[in-house]
Amino acid sequence: MALDVDGAAILGVIVRAPELFPDIRGDLAKTGRMLVVKQLKAKGLMLDGLRRVREGLGSETFALVLDGLTDAETKSLVTRLDRHHPDLKTAAPDWPRRHLAALGAGAQPVAKAAAATPKGKGAEAERPSVKAPKVTRALGSAAFAARWDGKDHDAKASKSKAQGKGGATKHGKAKK
Repeated sequence: MALDVDGAAILGVIVRAPELFPDIRGDLAKTGRMLVVKQLKAKGLMLDGLRRVREGLGSETFALVLDGLTDAETKSLVTRLDRHHPDLKTAAPDWPRRHLAALGAGAQPVAKAAAATPKGKGAEAERPSVKAPKVTRALGSAAFAARWDGKDHDAKASKSKAQGKGGATKHGKAKK
């Protein structure tokens, strides 16, 4: 049976004596972030584990790791940790990242009973319904939808207006 090295001991030496490993300094940040992301994505990670990771890393480093996650990764994590939150499906793409940071900082997930309010009651009934204003686009207007039918529909100009005072006659000659 082959013996394996102690990864924690190796990483500890690299962190304590970075001058011994100048060529891998850039890889250290990538590897550390990759390991934290792998821990966050682990199926067994629950809310207390997320909070312990945040506590161990510190709030700034934890926020940097969360900023590096994709929108799909953060939504997946929030879905697993706070699946009954009412804003989960309708929120803006940046909301899961902020909510994940709040959960790590100590915010409580929404309970199932609080999320499932009866219709007509709860947050929906308290909020007045606001309809979005109807946007009329120029390309959808009647003027842009008009088609040429081969006829001139403009009003015919009267003779008096066409000739005007002292203006030209029908044949283009001036009146005397």
